[in-house]
Amino acid sequence: MRRCGVLVCVALLVTSAAVQAVGELDRAEVVRTAMTVVGAAGGLAVGAFIGISFSGDATDTPLSNALVLTIPVAAVGAATAALAARWIADVALRAEPGPLLAVLEGAGLGLLGGAFVGGIVFPLNFAIAHRVLEVPEGYWGRFDSTQAAGMGVVSGAFWGGLLGAVAGALVVPLISLYMG
Repeated sequence: MRRCGVLVCVALLVTSAAVQAVGELDRAEVVRTAMTVVGAAGGLAVGAFIGISFSGDATDTPLSNALVLTIPVAAVGAATAALAARWIADVALRAEPGPLLAVLEGAGLGLLGGAFVGGIVFPLNFAIAHRVLEVPEGYWGRFDSTQAAGMGVVSGAFWGGLLGAVAGALVVPLISLYMG
């Protein structure tokens, strides 16, 4: 029980410090910071999901090889998504769209940002997975690692763009409403 009380005190201290720091920032910087953090968290989650999904398909792969795949893919997903989210925030703040136009602008920006992230994360995943996962003969078809990475760019850009368009259509109107 005492540990719980200490954790609550630490959480309140951190929260009050964060609220005070955010209160000193202007609204545009709050949007940029929030988008960068949310983008990094989302990219980390998606990258980890992609790596774990590929590792789960390989039945005889040791945990160390699964980690060799998942950790770099998740890290690159976090970094590229943070960059894309920051870019989306900058463009949305410069354009200052109204709430209705923000849906269309957000979908377009999200499409481009998601395609960028997916076009980098998927081929990295394919290139590493082709080398480290222990799968049955013929699992990869007739692809070598270069062809798999090329297909990763195409499929990653498609699925990343699709997911990004939906996310952008939701987030940019919120930015528009927050900025007034």
